[in-house]
Amino acid sequence: MNANGKGFIWLSPLAMAVALAGCGGDDDRRSLVPGPGLGEGNQLLVMHNGSGNAGEVDLLDARLNVQQTFNADANEGIALDLLGNLYAANDSGGSPSSLQTLHRIVERNNNASAVPTLDRDFPANGSMTLKGIAIAHEAGLVMAANVGGNSVEVFGSAAGENAVPLASTALPGNAWDLAYDEASDRLFLAMTNGTVLVVDDYVDGGFMTTPSRTITPDSAGPVSNIHGIAYQSDSDTLVITDVGDAAVADDGRLYVIGNASTANGSVTPSRSLAGPATLMGNPVDLVLDGNKAYIAEKSNDAVLVYNDVLSGSSGDVAPDEVVDSLKPESLALVVEQEPVVDLSDIDETGTDFTGVAVTSNAPALPGDPDVVVLDLDLGAMQRGFTTGLDRESLAFNQMGDAYISYDTGLAVINRLATGRDGEMFSASRDRVIEGASTGLSSPKGFDVADQLGWVLVTDNGSPAVRVFGAQAGGDVPPLFSTMLSVAPWDLDYDPEEDRLFVALTDGTVAVFDDYSTERGGGGADRVITPAEGGVAFSAPTNLHGIVHVAETDQLILSDVGSGANPTDGKLYVLNDASTADGVTDVSVRIDDEDNSAVGATQLGNPVDIAFDGEHLYVAEKSQGMVLRFDNILDSAGGDVAPSLSWMQSAPESVSLISEDLARSPE
Repeated sequence: MNANGKGFIWLSPLAMAVALAGCGGDDDRRSLVPGPGLGEGNQLLVMHNGSGNAGEVDLLDARLNVQQTFNADANEGIALDLLGNLYAANDSGGSPSSLQTLHRIVERNNNASAVPTLDRDFPANGSMTLKGIAIAHEAGLVMAANVGGNSVEVFGSAAGENAVPLASTALPGNAWDLAYDEASDRLFLAMTNGTVLVVDDYVDGGFMTTPSRTITPDSAGPVSNIHGIAYQSDSDTLVITDVGDAAVADDGRLYVIGNASTANGSVTPSRSLAGPATLMGNPVDLVLDGNKAYIAEKSNDAVLVYNDVLSGSSGDVAPDEVVDSLKPESLALVVEQEPVVDLSDIDETGTDFTGVAVTSNAPALPGDPDVVVLDLDLGAMQRGFTTGLDRESLAFNQMGDAYISYDTGLAVINRLATGRDGEMFSASRDRVIEGASTGLSSPKGFDVADQLGWVLVTDNGSPAVRVFGAQAGGDVPPLFSTMLSVAPWDLDYDPEEDRLFVALTDGTVAVFDDYSTERGGGGADRVITPAEGGVAFSAPTNLHGIVHVAETDQLILSDVGSGANPTDGKLYVLNDASTADGVTDVSVRIDDEDNSAVGATQLGNPVDIAFDGEHLYVAEKSQGMVLRFDNILDSAGGDVAPSLSWMQSAPESVSLISEDLARSPE
């Protein structure tokens, strides 16, 4: 129940094949009216809301056969984010409604149901009955039409169980659905009184309550009740559905309205469809796939398809396809997209980064931001954020959300990669993973594996790698844990080779092959001990930061030595990481070779590192500095001074921000 295709899913061809293997079509729900577009198009998600199937979400293939079904708790509007997580509104439990986020729904098993280790939901306090929803992907917001409450409720897309509305926009009537054009920051509201309200500068204007314009289709019937709404920005066109009298099963209509961004007042649609041939009685939702429209026709139990809804004649025009679907409520389009490399695995030159995020543990003064974003040349601070936690490591997912470990759990900060300047942790936007069930004792470093939907965390207090679902929240157990005999500090997961590298505090690296399937159950496949001239480095050695450079199959490691010694830090580069085993010579060693003096390297306690494909950023905690070593892989080593530096109170971690984070999935 949203617009712009209801959100698109990013799914690799391999993942798509795995997800659909063995899930044949349902012959009872095949296309009844073959049309010229049959077999052309993308997959479709259909949320049902009948007396016996509320919450069933069907995945339909390009021929509109049911491939698999998921059992959600929610029952109303749905929308997909960049990573394939489904956001759904739920009014089945009465007031207040709730919102549910379902982890990578297309890749779930047939007939699976929501589980707390993968999915999350939270009450939309103050709401009555949430219906249609829209996602502002760049801003990281979920907007929901609150029928019965005459409002739009807004939440952060990363919010958890303690969420409160970020904003509540009062309306002069009830909106059933909404479409948001993020490029122009314009909100279109499908009103049950037969109009469309248009609000310009909706987010930037502070969620204004005064509509900029009102659009009224002049071809509406005697009873008009707008429900479904979709906006095509390229042509500036709105397509809306009108259920008319909800108790009547043959008075539904569809309108196509051009120049939608400026239309005002009574408007003659460029196309109007109505009549018995259309089969529209209660067309409660629609999505656009280019010029093709899919319509959820609830009263007549069907999904209707118009292959070119934007053109053609008006009147009583039959759909090109009709598909049996029992009480469909809302739709979301599934479009296969090329996978994008996880942020921690970007190791080729040419990637554009916008800044480097640094956590301070603790900040210089109480009240100072404990996360700052610096320019890449370490010349200035761009912005700051306050978590209010004992922050440790930080990493971003592709949506621009930050995962931050602290003494007893993980915090998920909504769109920290792209904004939140001067803000603090907020229950309306952010959440935590914390509690006895998590098993976390002293979480340190971690990696976000977007293609798996995992967050991998090193637990230093109870030695293990604990793997959580990336959408989980609250006091939830990990999906699984890999127990270790030595306390870890950091890790790096290589999704292409399915290999995990773990930096251990005894100066070694544990390597786990086939990690997503084996899950480390048999222990490490190899243990690498950095060395020089065939001799392991002398104690104390204590590896902290680790980066696997997949393109060259090299490891970059930081060694803090003794945590009590502020002058004995080192950096290493090690070749042939995927096959290295046992005592292995490093190819680069940056070290002044005097543990009693910091030397030109400025390395004392280099607790974390980040690599941009050419230069290495280092959180040097004991010296209170962020350092950059240029062309690290080709360094001659020795007592090498950093190329750039920035003074920062107790830097604990560093993470690069690429420019393509928080992008719209379209």
